[in-house]
Amino acid sequence: MRFFTIFIIILFLFSCSKGTDIATKEKAAESESTDTQYKKELDEIKKNLKGDVKIKLKKDVKGSYSWEILGKDAQEILKANEILKKRLSE
Repeated sequence: MRFFTIFIIILFLFSCSKGTDIATKEKAAESESTDTQYKKELDEIKKNLKGDVKIKLKKDVKGSYSWEILGKDAQEILKANEILKKRLSE
């Protein structure tokens, strides 16, 4: 009887630990998919802009995004900034 009780307790502990591993993996996969989505959108924005504009996208610890735009043409920099604001606020 003791063996059966110990076996059930051990089985229960292992099943609980696997559930948290699966939840952690799902959260990691979800965050990777959002990061790849933002990178794809950033590449689309870069293709649509004329001139030599460089955009560095940064992700904060809280999950919010910020960016740094460098370039020679001020109009293109402002245009890129507006596009980023629209895309990331959606």
